[in-house]
Amino acid sequence: MIRYFFETIQNFKLARDNKEAIGLIEEKLHAVGLSYEEFSGKYPSEFSGGQLQRISIARALLTNPTLLIADEPVSMVDASLRMSIVNLLKKLKEEFGMSVLYITHDLATAYYVSDRIAIMFRGHIVEMGPVEKVLMDPKHSYTRLLRESIPEADPKKRWNKAVTLSDIEYEEYLREGCKFAGRCPDATEKCKSQVPEDVYVDDVLVKCHKYTGKYP
Repeated sequence: MIRYFFETIQNFKLARDNKEAIGLIEEKLHAVGLSYEEFSGKYPSEFSGGQLQRISIARALLTNPTLLIADEPVSMVDASLRMSIVNLLKKLKEEFGMSVLYITHDLATAYYVSDRIAIMFRGHIVEMGPVEKVLMDPKHSYTRLLRESIPEADPKKRWNKAVTLSDIEYEEYLREGCKFAGRCPDATEKCKSQVPEDVYVDDVLVKCHKYTGKYP
């Protein structure tokens, strides 16, 4: 597994010799809580899921990137390891001054790790803005539905279940208007035929006819 690190260093000409390459690898492994000794000479099957995620992040750090794209970084690890990886991403963001594009279906970890968030439905951003505003005071019906899906200890604090998720509908991909119109409790005929504009509401971008001033 160590050869992938050396190949990256060689391809990007990151070190002048083997000693310098090992030093660079050791530095990046240390940044994610691992050491060269416990990593070198082992096969992927000898590492836990959490260690493999950390090793992948360490390899990405070799080039000192300004942007790290983390696509479902906690989907393959159990709950006990999720927060350790999310905390690692926050630490790297602060220590390396690096931006992290965190792609996930897990709203809880997205809320914890993000400054800003974009909610997507059928390939379209339907709401985007500061994470606190978007998730704590959602404007779009789909965002409210996602917010409702997060379990809460007090049922009195849960959102009104006006919308329910169903199997993926083929017509949503073909619909000319708002892709969410078939599930939205506020949808009108206009929503089914016209694509809504992007509107800013309290510093939050919302793709919804409801906020355009031309509704219904």
